[in-house]
Amino acid sequence: MDYAILKQFDQVSVYVRQVAEIADKNKGAFGFLSSSVYEQMASKGQLWVAINNSNELKGYLMFGGTMPTLKVFQIYACPSVKGQGVGKRLISALKNHAREKHYHSISARVASDLPANNFWEQVGFSIYQQVKGGHTTKRTINIRGHSLEDNDLLSGLTNESTGIEPIGPVLERPVYALDLNLLLDVFKARPGYKKVVKIMQVGFQGGFSICVTPEFKKELERQSASYSDDPVLRLAAVFPEVSTDADVTSIAEPLRDIVFPLRTSTRKSAQNDESDLIHLAYCISAGIGGFITREKALLRACNDIKDKYGVLILSPDELVLDDGIALNIEVPLNTDFSFSISNVTEEIKGFLCGYTTPSAITKLLDTSSPVRESVNVYEARLDDRLFGVYFFHKPTKGTSSALAALYIDENCPQSVAAIDHFLETALRYKSGFPYRLDLYVGKGQDLTEETLRKKGFFRSGDHFVKIIINQFLDAKNWERFYKDIKLFCGLSIPEKLPSKKELINTGVCITDKNNRVEAFSWFKFESLIGPRFILNPDRGCILVPIRENYANGLIGNVTNQLSLLSSHEQALLLEKAYFRSPSKASLFKKGGIVAFYVSGYKSIQEIIGFSRITYSDVISIDEATIKVDRQGVLSRDDLTSLADKNGKLHVFTFDNFLEFDRRISFSRAKELGLISKANLVSPERINLDQLKVLIRETFDE
Repeated sequence: MDYAILKQFDQVSVYVRQVAEIADKNKGAFGFLSSSVYEQMASKGQLWVAINNSNELKGYLMFGGTMPTLKVFQIYACPSVKGQGVGKRLISALKNHAREKHYHSISARVASDLPANNFWEQVGFSIYQQVKGGHTTKRTINIRGHSLEDNDLLSGLTNESTGIEPIGPVLERPVYALDLNLLLDVFKARPGYKKVVKIMQVGFQGGFSICVTPEFKKELERQSASYSDDPVLRLAAVFPEVSTDADVTSIAEPLRDIVFPLRTSTRKSAQNDESDLIHLAYCISAGIGGFITREKALLRACNDIKDKYGVLILSPDELVLDDGIALNIEVPLNTDFSFSISNVTEEIKGFLCGYTTPSAITKLLDTSSPVRESVNVYEARLDDRLFGVYFFHKPTKGTSSALAALYIDENCPQSVAAIDHFLETALRYKSGFPYRLDLYVGKGQDLTEETLRKKGFFRSGDHFVKIIINQFLDAKNWERFYKDIKLFCGLSIPEKLPSKKELINTGVCITDKNNRVEAFSWFKFESLIGPRFILNPDRGCILVPIRENYANGLIGNVTNQLSLLSSHEQALLLEKAYFRSPSKASLFKKGGIVAFYVSGYKSIQEIIGFSRITYSDVISIDEATIKVDRQGVLSRDDLTSLADKNGKLHVFTFDNFLEFDRRISFSRAKELGLISKANLVSPERINLDQLKVLIRETFDE
């Protein structure tokens, strides 16, 4: 018999009640969800039903998730069609949908004791992790995944297939704006409010960033007009407010035909409709990730909005759907977590049992292994719970390679910070020779993989590779680099250093073993070779003064040499944010090089290292809080002290921090003509010749 899959809300809506009843009868497999959840998911086009020729429901699929991973929440086939391929057809349709929308993978949570595991094996979803289920069932949950990416050498090396560069920092934490009604749900304890509390908990602990739009507070003020002191309005002030210079009214108008195609602007609730459109227009204009709401019209338009504007419309039930595990909202907020060097303990071995570890890593953990002593083991803990482990086997000159592995529980709110810390630790390791870093990660670690790609790692088979060089590239040593990259990973680059015009207009072309050619922009190519960079004509550098206490928090303990930093518990960030007054902001361009001079009363007063600018802009305090949350944000009082009279400040983000082999004192820099008579109280630009002098003075090359 032939089966049709219905996806559109107007087709699926008549089956929603039936789906909810089926799910309720199968709580042992699905957990309990209210009927409103199914209606919201249908509104989004993320509840599909399979029907026969008589229009009878024979199966359904509910899914959600955000880029880069789609998540299967529920799938069901009626007993009457067992063995007829209804479930396989639904999953096949989902795979096609995920490919069309450029998702990297699909995941599903399946209790280990359910026969459904056989089905998931048959449709190509392998187990890549096991986790504990809820306290009630005490089950073990299989985390299954299906990859949608090609596994060739260059896959995933580029970030945007369209070639469009992001307007913000390279690394981003998801940013979601809240609808007003969600805050009212919490205040009035309306059904579903615990999910909203969970969203705020995860947001406050760093899983993603939460903000509101200016319309949020305006809408609340309209509703609070009769109150002299509204507690909800006070609570709203806690959230940073996204802003934009664009005309949101002009953006909102064309949204009306997408969101409310059948509603007139004169209907009774027209003001509420207008408010919804303004909320969405702010999200689109500010370029934030998504809008969290229960408004059905917005949820129904989610696919059109995402396709046209790149903004997600999310239901709170979708964002924290947890397979029926009870939400514990009484656990106190705690963002304290630590990193430390460890031995391979039984606890670490138990943690790794939840992952599929390749033989190359298993051998490193063997206590009888002859290379075991040269392996560093680091762990990450939150409230004394182990949630991440990083292994690093130091490179040897004989093999010109290093081996590492990173396993992170990405369900932990602090997983992003741990990923950044461990990768920054890896990139700060110094050797006196170039080498290839082979890094293994756990299957399903999509946040980790996304970060790796953006930081210049590329996939090679079942792991990721980074080329670590020990020289700044110029016309003289380019040939050596050309041979190294061919030797290390079989990639070919031009035999001569491209000219500045070639770098600007084409970049660097890389050819893989299958003769597939990929052009990398200057910026992306320097991500591959970072933290080193290209020295070509007109390449300058900005000397940036930074207070010692600020540098300690941003870069690490600068009082002592940073080579000792790996033994400290302080979190390191792959990409950092520097805040300053808007003066001389025009000096800072994406891809530019900065050298940090640590200054201040009784400070070390030394130039300590290079970094690369990844983003620069003059923005408001609220924008700074939202846009660079992953890069580290100062307190609001500190930001206010740096802002000008218009409340604007300059922020630039930077990565690829490279500590000098020999720091250079202020007095020596003056002798070499690197610092003007102004004594470096504000940023100063030095030219290529001065940059070369600085490199000769500070590096053993």
